[in-house]
Amino acid sequence: MKKQVKKELLWLCGLGALALYASKNRKAALLPALAAGYLAVQKTEEDSFRFQSVVITGGSRGLGLALAQELVTEGANVTLLARDGEELERAHSLLKKIRNDQVQTIVCDVTNTVSLQEALLQAASRFGGIDMLINNAGAIVVGPWETMERADYEAQMNLHLYAPMNAIQLSLPYLRKSSSGKRIVNICSLGGRVPAPHMLPYDTSKFALSGFSQGLTAELASEKISVTTIYPTLMRTGSPIQAVFTGNQEKEFAWFQSGDVLPFLSMPADVAAKKIVQAARERRWELMPTSLGRLRMLAASFFPELLGEMMVFLSSMMPKGTSNVHKTGAQSRKLFDDSLVTKPLISAAHSAEEKWNQRPRS
Repeated sequence: MKKQVKKELLWLCGLGALALYASKNRKAALLPALAAGYLAVQKTEEDSFRFQSVVITGGSRGLGLALAQELVTEGANVTLLARDGEELERAHSLLKKIRNDQVQTIVCDVTNTVSLQEALLQAASRFGGIDMLINNAGAIVVGPWETMERADYEAQMNLHLYAPMNAIQLSLPYLRKSSSGKRIVNICSLGGRVPAPHMLPYDTSKFALSGFSQGLTAELASEKISVTTIYPTLMRTGSPIQAVFTGNQEKEFAWFQSGDVLPFLSMPADVAAKKIVQAARERRWELMPTSLGRLRMLAASFFPELLGEMMVFLSSMMPKGTSNVHKTGAQSRKLFDDSLVTKPLISAAHSAEEKWNQRPRS
């Protein structure tokens, strides 16, 4: 029995026993209480990732690199896919300090089907198949919706929906042959469940990925292939300098970067990676790593109108700008770096960039 299923059944049995006891139906309360006791003594075995072949898209920096570190530490054989060869070389050097012979890197544009197919074949050839696929590659476009173009939505859909779909389809022949793996992990976002203002192309694509991933989980279950959907909130990965901004680019970057490093809003990337790897190990359907994310989901479920009004207020506080010029975070950081308001956050931002291999693109 899955660990999380066992935990949820224990909750149901416990609540059922309490409800029956409170209604003075004490004899009937014994049944769920006994069931809870039986479940509590059942052991749940945890799989090891040692010697398993894992492919991580977008693995050269940020969360992808954090996941690679966690898996290599466990003894997994990891293949990193990314577009930037220099980034991959730096990531490889970092990971070799943990295990020297368990990592390979492949330059690959995951939105290019031919490139992706060749990369997966190379990964399977090197490590004897593919046991787990982690669809992590992503990008963010931030700004008022009126400054966005159709191309922004298409690019985000290609990267966040169609690339994972292709990667899964191309990986299935290897996953089906896997004896102890058969895992797919899709890195979605809380933005795929509750949208945020000024991130509409990103939210739209993540909503699509969420629906696809959840539906696929049910369809592949009969083949014992697990699909785990991850819904992170902000993480301290240093990635804002890679994001693209429109509107008032410097102000947009300032709020986005601030949220990325505030301790009570964001989670360290390595902590998130540990939680994600554990969720994959337990073959969970989904994981929302932070309490803040779970709280926001509860608010959306029980108080949708109030949350909607909060989103209206948040939107009214967002920077105003009409420029449809696209600039990277690295090109838009002057206000954040110079402002006295954000000065206490600068060190944390630079530290995350250095730790997770984030460097401005030329």
